[in-house]
Amino acid sequence: MNWIDKLERRFGSWAIPNLAVYLIGLQAIGVVLLISERTSSDQLFLHGSSVLHRGEWWRLISFMMLPETLSPFFLFFAFYVFFMISNSLEEHWGTFKYNLFILTGFLLTVLSAFIRPGMIVTNTYFLGAVFLAFATIFPHVTFRLFLLIPVKVKWLGWLTAIGYLLTLLNPSKSAMVIGQRWGVIVAFVTYLLFFGKDLVDGVRMNQRKKVFTKEFEAKQEQARHVCAFCGATEKSHPELHFRYCSMTGKCYGGCLKCEHNSGRK
Repeated sequence: MNWIDKLERRFGSWAIPNLAVYLIGLQAIGVVLLISERTSSDQLFLHGSSVLHRGEWWRLISFMMLPETLSPFFLFFAFYVFFMISNSLEEHWGTFKYNLFILTGFLLTVLSAFIRPGMIVTNTYFLGAVFLAFATIFPHVTFRLFLLIPVKVKWLGWLTAIGYLLTLLNPSKSAMVIGQRWGVIVAFVTYLLFFGKDLVDGVRMNQRKKVFTKEFEAKQEQARHVCAFCGATEKSHPELHFRYCSMTGKCYGGCLKCEHNSGRK
């Protein structure tokens, strides 16, 4: 029993079914507030310094309301994809484990905001970890880029991971970029907490498979028949017909010398 199973036995009843619907609902509220200009993104993102020194505690939740875009088409597409992959993960993992994955990313994101209070924190990267999880579990699912080009989700997952790594390499010291780098760290830590053991086991299995393959190929290359008298094999002398003497049990290659030495007439 792993740590997740232990937590589920104790807190499983607290899990929220269809959590993705509530997360999408939060962002939908954010969209309405932003479009109606009742608020701005500056008032929604998580900023540790504002929470600590200005008492703006709503930011601990409001950053979850920030949408990726305000474009109706792309917003609908983003909500649809997130709902689909979240439902798939919840069906595969169970409600509790999916809830725990989201909660872990959320708590680590909030923690990072207080480690570096001056940076700007959004929900982009830790929710992006949901996509990495989906790409790991369902690598052969096909998405259509621009509604035309079929691409397996594992390649999109790799592109996402590479994009995150490039974000880590951004040398800018602006509050936004620092927040992005910490967001990437949170996404990777969340991912590794849930998939790290599987990745290590996969590497070990591949290593064992390579060793087995090498040993198997080495055995295949070894001669099965070796003449007890002249040392010929079916590989060195493919023209010979190897037989075993019924009296001595020894293998001989069929040449005159071997026929004589084997005692066969």
